[in-house]
Amino acid sequence: MGKMTVYHGSYTAVENPRIMKGRNTKDFGPGFYCTIIREQAERWAKRYNTPIVNTYTVRLNSGLKVLEFKEMTEEWLDFIIACRHGEPHDYDIVIG
Repeated sequence: MGKMTVYHGSYTAVENPRIMKGRNTKDFGPGFYCTIIREQAERWAKRYNTPIVNTYTVRLNSGLKVLEFKEMTEEWLDFIIACRHGEPHDYDIVIG
């Protein structure tokens, strides 16, 4: 199976990311937000006094339910609006 390197900008090292349950109205709903762009994670981390960029290797397998938006479309925007309104989804990974 394929692998993907992702980054998470934070104020602390996060060795074992956890997805917190509960109401979450972020762009893609509850989750542990990462990026494939290291510079973007660096910008996120610089918001804190102790910036840390965590690096992870994600092993992709066919058992994961993945939704990928290759560009900003009406479907992408509708998905974000639904998530911001607290509507749940059953994807393991959302890219876009």
